[in-house]
Amino acid sequence: MKFGKSSQSGKPVRILYGSDFHGSDVVFRKFLSASMQYKANILIVGGDVTGKAMVPVIHQGHGRYTGSWFGKEETATTPQELDKIKKNISNVGFYPIVLEKEEAEELENQPDKMAHRFEDEMCQRVQEWMTLAEEKLLPLNSTLYFMAGNDDFASIDEVVSQFQHIRNPDMAHFELEEGYEIVGCSNANMTPWLCARDIEEDQLASKLDTLAGMIHNPEHTIAVLHVPPFSSGLDTCPDLDKNLKIITEGGQVVMKSAGSTAVKAWIEKVQPMLTLHGHIHESPGHVRIGHTLAINAGSEYAEGILKAAIINLENGKVKGHLLISG
Repeated sequence: MKFGKSSQSGKPVRILYGSDFHGSDVVFRKFLSASMQYKANILIVGGDVTGKAMVPVIHQGHGRYTGSWFGKEETATTPQELDKIKKNISNVGFYPIVLEKEEAEELENQPDKMAHRFEDEMCQRVQEWMTLAEEKLLPLNSTLYFMAGNDDFASIDEVVSQFQHIRNPDMAHFELEEGYEIVGCSNANMTPWLCARDIEEDQLASKLDTLAGMIHNPEHTIAVLHVPPFSSGLDTCPDLDKNLKIITEGGQVVMKSAGSTAVKAWIEKVQPMLTLHGHIHESPGHVRIGHTLAINAGSEYAEGILKAAIINLENGKVKGHLLISG
């Protein structure tokens, strides 16, 4: 950790923070709109930005298309209706792919080709989001810090790096004009799903130590850490059995802490001003860990609901914060 004097201007900073959009087009668009509504000049996305599935929309012939998701089927017979189906699928975080029947069968029978197409769809949506963000935010002189999470492939970082005005805080350090610092870590401790950026707790601790070495002044630092601290109240989720089914007892869902012990130890040691988390959708809220304010904004992306936090900084401190939903 580097200790040094930062240049605090006292100028107020308003942050809009959200996480775990999981590909939901409407949630990301709401996030950009909320930044304008609440006049936030710093926007931070804390990871898990890609969706979990593609939905084939199959051409049945004579201009008729059908697509099924969440147990319902929609049919389009005009280009306008087809666009509406694609929009509905995108808004819940899935990726619509329009195919002829033969193409669908070929994709189904070639897992490697299917996986490649899926990753391409993820990258394309993030690229569309970054293009839209630059278009909306540049005239307002607002800055977007956009980080992946444990669900997201490394190719997402490559997409974000193509945009000059979008900053990725993953294992990086940025200084704001107002004297604040931002660092981040996209990894999580191991999950039952063995996601792309899951790592063991000792590996996560090592990466966090590297992150600490980048910080000049913890008291003015915002740490975007995708996974929340263990047993903090920001990491409570349903417990799962070996088949990944939710465990119930007496008709009640059994809950457990699924955060990271490495993240908790790091916060206790480094004591940054503010930590921002996601990963556990069911545990929005805030908690104090020593001098650090830790926030999880939660997520309801599949319902098209934006869950986010507004945080006001002034004179080197968190002046106030508010969780929003809509």
